[in-house]
Amino acid sequence: SLSIILLLYGPLGKMAVDPILISYMSDQADPKSVATTLGVFNFFGMASSVVAPALTGVIIDSTGSGELGYYLGAALLLVGTVLFMATNLKKKTVAA
Repeated sequence: SLSIILLLYGPLGKMAVDPILISYMSDQADPKSVATTLGVFNFFGMASSVVAPALTGVIIDSTGSGELGYYLGAALLLVGTVLFMATNLKKKTVAA
């Protein structure tokens, strides 16, 4: 079941979410610095692609299981979602 979930993540998760995030970032960025904003966004995305496998490897070597790596990833997604929502609520409150 884990293999199926991981296989479905690409087309259903990554390919669906990234265009939405890029569109959102483009809309929020200053028109003069859209390229810089998207470059920084891409940098952090690629940096996580390098750090996550290494960190997961350390976790597996230390604990003998990759389960903690998935929990850590889920926690990071939750924190990111909460921060994203809080930022948007703040902007809506200021605009009103």
